[in-house]
Amino acid sequence: MELLERMRGRGFQHRPSTYKISAAPTGRGRCRRCRRRIEKGAARVEICAFVRPGRRTLLLRCADCVDARFAAAVLAVHGRAERVPVEAALVGSAEALRVQRAIDAASGGGG
Repeated sequence: MELLERMRGRGFQHRPSTYKISAAPTGRGRCRRCRRRIEKGAARVEICAFVRPGRRTLLLRCADCVDARFAAAVLAVHGRAERVPVEAALVGSAEALRVQRAIDAASGGGG
């Protein structure tokens, strides 16, 4: 019994995914939802999912595929769409603002 108590604290600690609005550096990435290619320079949302200790994977969503479930996951981490980190190249751009508005609209927060 004592061994079980000590082992409980050593398991995998779940970490929430992180999100970031960025510009696609190439045209090779695909949206996780619609599977279409994301064109070079287009705004996208990067999802950094922590798979297990020391391992993570990068998933992508195009700006058109922001739905209520995805918006809820983003807002659970960041609180408001304006707090989602934006890549330096997109700061203040219409594309970044469009993605933030899509997150707000999908969550029912207006737009």
